[in-house]
Amino acid sequence: MSSLKPGATARLAAPSPTPSTSSNGGMKRKRVDVPAANIVYSQPTETGTGEHIYTQVTYTIEHLRNQQKWLTLKEVFDYLNIHNQKQREQLQAIYSSPQTDRIEYNYTNNTLRYRPKYNIRNAAQLKGYLQSQKSAQGLPLRDLRDGWANVLEDIKQLEDKKEVLVKRNPKDNTAKTVWINDPSLMHKVDEHFKADWHQIQIPQAPDELRNKLMSVGLKPSSAPREIVSSKPKDKKRKAARRGGKQTNTHMTAILKDFSHLRK
Repeated sequence: MSSLKPGATARLAAPSPTPSTSSNGGMKRKRVDVPAANIVYSQPTETGTGEHIYTQVTYTIEHLRNQQKWLTLKEVFDYLNIHNQKQREQLQAIYSSPQTDRIEYNYTNNTLRYRPKYNIRNAAQLKGYLQSQKSAQGLPLRDLRDGWANVLEDIKQLEDKKEVLVKRNPKDNTAKTVWINDPSLMHKVDEHFKADWHQIQIPQAPDELRNKLMSVGLKPSSAPREIVSSKPKDKKRKAARRGGKQTNTHMTAILKDFSHLRK
């Protein structure tokens, strides 16, 4: 007699949820591909090189910097090869916007030009700017070159006329910074004074130069510093007040005397 419990046969005969490969004669079942739904991916609105509106603004600024003059809208649009009326209106709005700080727009005749960091484009404007500023700060040539193509040649002419002072790079002698100068303050030094000045022999050895200065009563910069004591001075103690004018003398017999308790 079988030892299996009732219902065990039914449990053993239950089909497996995952059919085995033996039921199909050893062959694997092919996977049925479900057709994918038609998915629409977002595409960029503009895929052409340089067709973005702000890319055209960058090209415009570079073109105006190279031209260094007023250009009409037609000349700019022809350079950019833009014929779409909508794009032209968008660019004109950007050109005339105050936020576009590198483009100077003339509303009278709809022309535009490059706006540098300093509104200086010639020698007269440079002198006027340097004379009107409150400080004696110099202007870097790299900032002036941004809106002034032949700035180096014009600066050299101003320097020869003693109208500006120029700091140059010692390596290649190129101008780096320019300041305003007053030619009336330039005085010619007598040749006899120059000769006497160059005849003065400065000692080469530091010790010899120090001794020479000390011999004529001058203190050399290499002399040792005098150490000043920072110890605070002793403060004198304030003496206790003694005596003084006595009051209420008519009540001496009534009041108690505490004068013996004074320190």
